[in-house]
Amino acid sequence: MKAAQTTATEKIEYREISDPTPGAGQVLISPSYVGICGSDIHAFRGEFAGRVIYPRTQGHEFAGRVAQVGPEVSGLAVGERVCIDPIISCHDCPACRKGQYNACRNLRLRGIDLDGGLAELAVADAGQCFKLPENIDECDGALVELYSIGMHSTTVSAVEPGDTVVVLGAGRVGMAVLQNILLTAAGKVAVVDVSDYKLSLAEKVGADITINSTKTDAVETVKEWTGGDGADLVLEAVGEAELDVIGEKAPVAQAVEMIRSGGRITLLGQGPHCYGAHWKTLVWKEATIRTSRVSRGEFPRVIAAMAAGRFDTSVMLSAEYELADTAEAFELVNKEPTDVLKVMVRVGG
Repeated sequence: MKAAQTTATEKIEYREISDPTPGAGQVLISPSYVGICGSDIHAFRGEFAGRVIYPRTQGHEFAGRVAQVGPEVSGLAVGERVCIDPIISCHDCPACRKGQYNACRNLRLRGIDLDGGLAELAVADAGQCFKLPENIDECDGALVELYSIGMHSTTVSAVEPGDTVVVLGAGRVGMAVLQNILLTAAGKVAVVDVSDYKLSLAEKVGADITINSTKTDAVETVKEWTGGDGADLVLEAVGEAELDVIGEKAPVAQAVEMIRSGGRITLLGQGPHCYGAHWKTLVWKEATIRTSRVSRGEFPRVIAAMAAGRFDTSVMLSAEYELADTAEAFELVNKEPTDVLKVMVRVGG
């Protein structure tokens, strides 16, 4: 079969490799669409050294059709359309024993630690395959994993009716967070980013206000927007500390200053830097800060919401490439252009 494999740091080759064979409890998938995300780029850049073994078939956000059913599999049939939850937990560490599978200390990701969807055929555990309704195509199906991240962060944030919410970051994850927040009874939502293009998309899907932090002080703007009180909840989906913004504060530091007394912060962003935040301010506010990692069982709810038309997936899609052109697709995302969100690779279908 043909596959686009990462064979070295920042090198992807389109080449012939052996067909995979599903084991007990597994199915063989013929991927239709694969999304490229931040984790893929980290692996592509060689930042997961020791974890990503070359050659690696990347692609953990994918959907397609069942091509073959392995032994001990029931409930799935050849030809059915599915999306794949790529998270593989050990089920034996302290977090797993508490049901916190997404915090597994041995967590592996299909497409990072094991081969993923950027090939004509891919293996997946049957329990990680979720059927797609008729009105969800495979391109949108490949977005279910991303929207699950947004739904998980919204769930752990415990959004309350009437909450004033700020989403820091309008990239791929930030947009998924925003669209999930808009499904709640939050009172009003602001979005902060450095790209006018991404902020325009946030406005399109329903953000009440947008703030370009390279043009105005986001902290002061949020305080003014909330009548001086501060936001009830801030979700940080940036993951970088060194940004050229007005006020020169890292996003986490902005979040600490933006929230009201007794407010909450949820961190999703993952970056290489140590964040500088004024902890005395956090303590004086007796605020809560917590984190959100990937997803934990949200796939069925995301699929239901997507089938009901609750998400505007069109704002996510920026470009589409063929499998043979995967290297070009990765090069585009690696440049981090301000006018690009989700890049898709069409494998089949």
